[in-house]
Amino acid sequence: MTPQEKREAIEELIKSPGWGVLRQEMENSILQAAYQLSDGANMPVEEIHFRRGSMWAARKFTELPETLSAIINNDILMNAASSGQLKN
Repeated sequence: MTPQEKREAIEELIKSPGWGVLRQEMENSILQAAYQLSDGANMPVEEIHFRRGSMWAARKFTELPETLSAIINNDILMNAASSGQLKN
């Protein structure tokens, strides 16, 4: 798959209704986990760290398409610049 094809696929994913539903569900789960942490339940420090790590990972997952899009766009620009296709 070429970088351009990858960019188009990621852009389609970002715009798709399915991704919107998945992202909203993930954000709701992150918020629910944050509420559970703030309820003051007596839990071990390890459990708190595990939940924080889970929320961080879920948040990174929701940002993944935008992050990949930026990386792919940068790669396309770097390839164009190194091949002399970009003009100042």
